Amino acid sequence: MIGNKRMTAICGAFGTGKTEISVNIALKLAAEQKKRVILVDLDIVNLYFRSRDKRDALAAKGIKVISGAKGFENADLPALAPEILEVFAQKDSLVIFDLGGSDYGGTVLSRFNEYLKNEKINLWLVVNPFRPFNEKNEDTVAMAEHISRRARLPVSGIIANPHLMNQTTDALIEQGLAQINRIQKYPLKFLTVMEDYYKPEMEKEFEIPIMVLSKNMIQPWE
Repeated sequence: MIGNKRMTAICGAFGTGKTEISVNIALKLAAEQKKRVILVDLDIVNLYFRSRDKRDALAAKGIKVISGAKGFENADLPALAPEILEVFAQKDSLVIFDLGGSDYGGTVLSRFNEYLKNEKINLWLVVNPFRPFNEKNEDTVAMAEHISRRARLPVSGIIANPHLMNQTTDALIEQGLAQINRIQKYPLKFLTVMEDYYKPEMEKEFEIPIMVLSKNMIQPWE
């Protein structure tokens, strides 16, 4: 899924599903790989749907979560834990970076540019054409370019995540995927589908790898 890259950073617009996908990738890697998996929560903007909130549940699966500096884990401040630097020293680990929304996530990732120069890393953009900033492909490409400049890394692929929460249908997934397929600048890595909407025949119908997502980011009011 991640190829030969040790590190993968998940970026995109607000509300596209970055955190859910980051958590699911970490869980998949932990289940399939013998290497240690570390999930680095670099989202210091969004109050909700933070991977750090699932720290204990993920630890039970063998996944270490690193987020803000001690005492500032839930603060909306650019306070990053020095512990993050350990992911660059521990070469036997697989690392997922869950970035904040829009190009701000790229700005935070760029803080580690000195270390990333010596790493193999995927920078994947999550696209949901039914969310703001992704409704037109030209806007999606513009966002990718902004994130790339801020992160000082090239966007190396797209994750298609077309859905409308509990209003998702097969037709809507097909429609969204068709739109994303028209983006030529970046390769489409795979399609994500929540397990409630996944059907095995989709693999043949869409002719693209599918990652089935379990729902982990559940808020208290749900």
